[in-house]
Amino acid sequence: MKFLWNLLLFAAFILCAPVCLGAQDIQGEKDIIRVGLSNSSFSTFEFSEITLVTSDISSLSDMSNGAQIKDIPKNTEILARMEKSEFFISFNGKEVVKNAKGPVLIVSNGKLGVKNLNRKGNPAYYRGMIELKTAYPESKGKFNIINVLDLQSYLKGVVPNEMPVSFGLNALKAQAVAARNYANRPQNVYKNYDICDSTACQVYYGANSENPVSDRAVDETRGIFALYNKEPVLALYSSTGGGITEDYECVYGSGYSRYNSKPFLKSVKDNNSLKIPKTEEELKEFYTKNVPSFDLKSPKHRWIVNFGRFELEEILTRTLKEQSAKSLVYPAFGENDEVWDLEDIRVTKRGESGKALEVEIRSMGGTWRVKKELGIRRVFKKGKSILWSGNFVVEKNMPEIPEEKNSETPENTLMNEKKSPTEGILEGKSSSDNASGAIFTFLKPENKEPVSISGEVKTVDGKKMVYKNRLGISLPESFTFYGAGFGHGVGMSQYGAGYLSSQGVGYDSILKHYYTGITLGTMPKGVAYNNYNQNYVQTIYVDNIDSTTAGTLPNNINENPLKEEILTLYNASKASAKYILNIDNSKNLSEIEFYINETRFAPPIKGYCGKILKTDITKYLKKGKNTITFMPLSEADKEKTSSFWVEIEK
Repeated sequence: MKFLWNLLLFAAFILCAPVCLGAQDIQGEKDIIRVGLSNSSFSTFEFSEITLVTSDISSLSDMSNGAQIKDIPKNTEILARMEKSEFFISFNGKEVVKNAKGPVLIVSNGKLGVKNLNRKGNPAYYRGMIELKTAYPESKGKFNIINVLDLQSYLKGVVPNEMPVSFGLNALKAQAVAARNYANRPQNVYKNYDICDSTACQVYYGANSENPVSDRAVDETRGIFALYNKEPVLALYSSTGGGITEDYECVYGSGYSRYNSKPFLKSVKDNNSLKIPKTEEELKEFYTKNVPSFDLKSPKHRWIVNFGRFELEEILTRTLKEQSAKSLVYPAFGENDEVWDLEDIRVTKRGESGKALEVEIRSMGGTWRVKKELGIRRVFKKGKSILWSGNFVVEKNMPEIPEEKNSETPENTLMNEKKSPTEGILEGKSSSDNASGAIFTFLKPENKEPVSISGEVKTVDGKKMVYKNRLGISLPESFTFYGAGFGHGVGMSQYGAGYLSSQGVGYDSILKHYYTGITLGTMPKGVAYNNYNQNYVQTIYVDNIDSTTAGTLPNNINENPLKEEILTLYNASKASAKYILNIDNSKNLSEIEFYINETRFAPPIKGYCGKILKTDITKYLKKGKNTITFMPLSEADKEKTSSFWVEIEK
């Protein structure tokens, strides 16, 4: 059981490390990550009871008092339930722990399963440890399930679930780097854990979802991050950009890209010859044609969604209320408001890629504007699916007007919709329900004063529907959305990465295409004096001695309409790389000592105060895993700190 004790001691050390070693100027890469696990529907992270299954010898500890149960046999079912704020634990139906304050930590020599929880069609099993901790803010009778494991193992449970392994090794490597960056982002959303396991963070399905190809991608990018000004970037990604990605600020900020606070998340186009569409006519042409781009093979590269007007009125009455509660609709959509006689939908503000950032919805029931890309997509929900992306134009489909003799106002074509928010609430009398210009009274629910309207009304299944507005102008039969892309469209397009990988482009060039101005390298690691002789170690994987990441160009490259763009990226990834070690000497250190693998260095640094010392360490590296080890600062530098990192130059 020495292995279990080492894990417990390591977990305790991780918890106290910032205190034991002193405050650092640099956060550094996470060696251990805490993942909040959700239920089967990903709807909650809070549980009142859970059953774990051991796959090997395990132990259980109450971290509040150090009490421990060792040598729990494999295939033991561990039932944990909470009453008020205390844990009660049973092994195979026999209660063994009462009134434990927790957190409760379960450690196994193998993996730990969560009973009745499936991920990707397989029973959910997790590496590392499982911690049960009272939910935050403190909720009596509820706890979180937290998988505590090393970062590399976590990424192996993420990459094949965020990207199909069929996309190729270099695409998976790009995904691994982006996922590593995302896992190390600063966050203050979750208190008991660093990251969740659902699409709200990154999809993490645990050990049973691992794949040898994606495992290799994680291993062969070990320690590598996408950096901007030496800091790891927020490496956002989505399924399909549609040929042009969007500025971060447009989707997540104020909506004006000139105030972009993340210069590495700029709008990027795949096709150099493409003129960015600006007008509604240009956008419609762009969204209805398969313009050559890297994600052309995505099923959502171009798409069409059609809404019948009565169908959309019913949808909007519900979704506008939901998004208004999130302050994304103005004026606010009231409890008794509803959309009826929908007249028009207009995009009133767009981003750099043409993405809709504000949409106006006009109806006789009111006019509302919807803000933000995600809010807009959620408002135009079709069935259970929100709109695929915010890159769209809307076309109104007006009814055909048949030729009629002796009739000043032709009838509208009758629609087939069976339901409408207006059903059953139109009242009035005329010589004919189908007569144009009939006067009816619209009674809004719980409104004392009726609203008079004038329009053409027809009866469908005994229910009356308005087909013309108060001016006698025909209302649309339906609305068609012509769109491009899938997801928020900021950062890396995953389908684009897959295509570039198939064309032989290396993962470094894939990342540099989608993240503007980045370099690749290790995350800065802090170095300080400590009483424990604790070294500061960083690991980096080197693909080859010359660091070429390119694959093989396809034979038909000359026939590719994007030949120029692909060759530019391919040649950049084929170039040899230099690995540059950076050492921060802004605090004027008296001395430093470090190792590149087994080679020791103790360079003189006096006279270089306030500078970043740069050294080419390429010749000291080998194919595969390499370690850079810095000794603690000397006692003479007790009050000082430093940091080091590696940048890969091409």
